[in-house]
Amino acid sequence: MNKLTLLLGFLCLAIFAKAVEPVVKPELQGGVIKGVVKDQALEAPVEYATVSVYTMADSTLIDGTITDAKGAFELKKLKPGSYFVEVSFIGYNKAAVRNIPINKKRKVIDLKTVSLRQSTEALDEVTVTTERIPVQYQIDKKVIPVSRQITAASGNAVDVLENVPSVTVDIEGNVSLRGSSNFTVLVDGKPSILDAADILEQMPASMIENIEIITNPSAKYDPEGTAGIINVITKKNKESGLTGVVNVNLGSHENNSADFLLNYRKKKWNFNFGLDYSRRGFKGSSESENRTEIQGTTNYLLSSGDTERHRDGYGFKTGVDYDINDKNQLSFAFRYGTRDMERKSFLDYEEYAEGEPSVFYDSRDQWNREMNFVNSSLSYTKKFEGKGHQWYSQVSFSRRTSGDEESINARFDDAGNQISGQRSTEEGPGQRIEIRSDYTLPMGEERKLEFGYQGQIRSSEADTKRFEYNTSTNLYDYQEQYSNDVTYDRSVHGLYATFADKAGILGYQVGFRTEHTNREVDYSGEAEKFKINRWDFFPTIHAQLDLGSRNQLMASYTRRIDRPRGYYLEPFITWTDAYNVRQGNPDLDPEYIDSYELGYMKRFGDQAISVESYYKVTHNKVERIRTVYDENVMLSSVANVGKDYSLGIEATLNLSFAKWFKNDLIGNIYHYKEEGSFETENALGEIVAQDFSTESFNWSIRNNSTIIFDKSTRLQMNINYRSPTDWAQGERAGFLTTSIALRKDFFKRKLSATFQVRDVLGTFKHEVEYMGDGFYNFNQFEMDSPVFRLNLSYKINNYKQKRGRRSVNGVDVEEFEM
Repeated sequence: MNKLTLLLGFLCLAIFAKAVEPVVKPELQGGVIKGVVKDQALEAPVEYATVSVYTMADSTLIDGTITDAKGAFELKKLKPGSYFVEVSFIGYNKAAVRNIPINKKRKVIDLKTVSLRQSTEALDEVTVTTERIPVQYQIDKKVIPVSRQITAASGNAVDVLENVPSVTVDIEGNVSLRGSSNFTVLVDGKPSILDAADILEQMPASMIENIEIITNPSAKYDPEGTAGIINVITKKNKESGLTGVVNVNLGSHENNSADFLLNYRKKKWNFNFGLDYSRRGFKGSSESENRTEIQGTTNYLLSSGDTERHRDGYGFKTGVDYDINDKNQLSFAFRYGTRDMERKSFLDYEEYAEGEPSVFYDSRDQWNREMNFVNSSLSYTKKFEGKGHQWYSQVSFSRRTSGDEESINARFDDAGNQISGQRSTEEGPGQRIEIRSDYTLPMGEERKLEFGYQGQIRSSEADTKRFEYNTSTNLYDYQEQYSNDVTYDRSVHGLYATFADKAGILGYQVGFRTEHTNREVDYSGEAEKFKINRWDFFPTIHAQLDLGSRNQLMASYTRRIDRPRGYYLEPFITWTDAYNVRQGNPDLDPEYIDSYELGYMKRFGDQAISVESYYKVTHNKVERIRTVYDENVMLSSVANVGKDYSLGIEATLNLSFAKWFKNDLIGNIYHYKEEGSFETENALGEIVAQDFSTESFNWSIRNNSTIIFDKSTRLQMNINYRSPTDWAQGERAGFLTTSIALRKDFFKRKLSATFQVRDVLGTFKHEVEYMGDGFYNFNQFEMDSPVFRLNLSYKINNYKQKRGRRSVNGVDVEEFEM
């Protein structure tokens, strides 16, 4: 009923806006300057370009706006006088149109097309001193230009996301979107076989142009994932000839990396080739306290020591674009890479039962995972007569090789003799094929119909084994009862349609998507195959009120789904290390999420403020549940426990106190509530029921300050605090992080150097507690800080074009280097 009411409300709003659509009366509203911004070489609209209007007399800034998806802009309510307009966009030379008169005879000035010429520094992530607003809004997403993130210049996509609205990153580099780690990551709109965390870890920041945050995706997008989509847009160069960028990063704690990307364009052909290598890691100290109670006896396990983690990887990518003619284009992309993740701990343990003497020993724990992957795609674009009228099709293939994973826990006495140990392994390949076909039909200036098909075919295998250390033979003996084979096959086929239009000041988009899921999970030793054959339906509504060039109001509703991961469905016990086991649930239902958002953005000059409120309801809530498996051994299982609710407000304030000082303040506060219960079996085989209801207030605040000394030197400081948070079986302590970076450009910006210090105050600490029936777990990790990094970036063929004038539709346009 609530969804129906909301839909009717949107339709009534559209009818009302159409009925009260104002008639433009220049004599009452003031003068108007309008036009369309296009790429000069491609004749394509330039979206998000900044358009500013100044007085000719004293260059006072009067108003500003950004171009829409069609490159169009309109500046209203201008008093009689003489003006000039400046148009800028990163990667392009600035254009200025001067001596524009507004008077009684000329109340509406149409500049027609203002063309921007691409600069030869399109691969530079920070090139301009007058920058775009850090957060730019479309009807269904937020766009964050990476150019402002100089503290992440030598890192990867995870480092960039530390300063992005709606996203939080913890001490271990784990990313969450609006408090959830369950989101989808796309690269240039395409999925990958890799997990979200792996995609973000292996993407160098220097290769990223924009990051799109889509918290309420339209029906055009895959509805998988509770929190939404993070779409990473990589840099592309349209200049003819050879261009490129080379990056070298040196850092403390073995944080080193290097990458380069070359692009060659000639006539109808465009080729690119790149290599990247990275070694990222951190070291620190850890402490833990675990208590388990069985039949009235409490067992204690205390540990402390040193921990280090590393992620190594290298890869190459290549691609080719061929413009068959003005209406047809073929593109092929290929990427190969490898990832090696390792975690080591050297810990001192004390283990005892209540009333019994303590046993002391050392533990040398090691976990590593090696993985090779291949991603490739072939796409075809067909353009028809009419602006924006096209058909796009793509076939993508991704494969992950065996993905060998090994965990070893070896324990030694004071004399250095191994007294026990266990070894767990998991291996198996996985692959994914995606087919999509999207058709876009413009039906007027503002009206547009889109529909298409998307299909995903996924398969994976997992072979898990466990071995126990034999003190007699000093070998690890195979344990068949804890070893299993799993085959996972899933196909999802979806059809969607969206319709967008504008009625007066109201722009709206309605969409509908239906998906059919066919899933089969086969386990060794199980005669039954767990199958699903189901249809799901996903309506979406987006609306945007244009309240003038400086104000926007947005609202949306979407329905999403979160299907269980493969290992969530495994019904058998799997040992992940000596103190933890996991067990899945083949009867697990998917989560269905109803998500509502209402946002407002106001721009004033080069500054902006945005406020977003959101409300989300999750049905069939899936929770990871901790229970006691054995003495000092915890079991992690999963179950549908009930519902949860999130209600919050997120605000972003972008300020320019002076031309040399910019400040971005981001805050988020939300109330979380969960209602549910579950039943599980304890170590004695007894069924235990537990209430899983909880609620908490959570908040975070971030401040990014940039000082611009001159056009080639700038300093950026970041402060980020995340509040404590509670959940049904535990809580996480709050933490504060700080970083600072200095950037200097040399040789006419061909060479850039960025020196940064992360966790300046040494406050980046991770502290978590879990508690429940018969157990208590406490874990703390404190990273060795601060961390130093130096990034050197060199641009190939970074020549500059001279300033000059040209004529566009009879209007003098002045060009500036950017």
